[in-house]
Amino acid sequence: MSAAKLVTVVRSGLAWEVQYIRQQCGLTLEVVCDQLHWQQSKLSRMENGQQCISIADLAALLVIYKVHGQERLRLLHMANRQDDPGYWENHPEVTTRSRTLVRLEPAAIAIVNVEPLLMCGLVQTAYYARAVMKSYDIPDERIDLQVGARTARQSVLTKINPPKVDLIMGEIALRQVVGSHQIMAQQLRAMLAILDLPNVRLWVVPFEQCGNAGLDTPFHRMDFPRNQSVVYLEQKTAGIFVEDEEKMDYFRRYAARLAKAALDPTESMDLVAIIAREHERE
Repeated sequence: MSAAKLVTVVRSGLAWEVQYIRQQCGLTLEVVCDQLHWQQSKLSRMENGQQCISIADLAALLVIYKVHGQERLRLLHMANRQDDPGYWENHPEVTTRSRTLVRLEPAAIAIVNVEPLLMCGLVQTAYYARAVMKSYDIPDERIDLQVGARTARQSVLTKINPPKVDLIMGEIALRQVVGSHQIMAQQLRAMLAILDLPNVRLWVVPFEQCGNAGLDTPFHRMDFPRNQSVVYLEQKTAGIFVEDEEKMDYFRRYAARLAKAALDPTESMDLVAIIAREHERE
């Protein structure tokens, strides 16, 4: 028997979106399938990512769901490439949160978040996140929604059966002032509280090791059951999801090299506490 085909980010994302749109329309599987003369199991398999969604079938669903214009074209484009590895997710506005990350992160069994310059997104406080977004020149009226979306990600850390999380940061992320010294002190204290969780570890790469270790590229790797992994590379107006196994090997080696150059988790927490006190004195 041949091995089961891995479900790509695009296929699973399209499945999630098709189910979400149906639910937003208030339609049951039975109602939709009666209109299309389908077995309910067919649409159920599509929505669970167990079956590719053909262009024709998706077009029929979008008619029932009254999806038109650019949104229809976007979904049809996803259907056209749902067997391709990787995904470029273009955010029409800088404040648009990645729908794909929202879907993938809670399903991960392990997460490695590497950040050379900033605090890792999973541990950012609302004040710190707001200061980061102000530096991105995001309009004030849009910041609240984005800050709420970012801080909501922390629920992944404390859910039932949470993922194992490794945070790898450069020392500069702890020392450089984002917002104010008070915001930095609060941020570091909040991170220390999160690091008390048994599933979360911090690895700080000291200044003198950053260059030789090659700490220059932020990335967010998520590991899933059946040995599947996805790396998220975040840009201000877009996100790239990488799932090619050869590239996964590169990011695994990269993370291992950084962890080797970093202070161990106990030493890293001690350094965070020291720098928090330095910010508090300013």
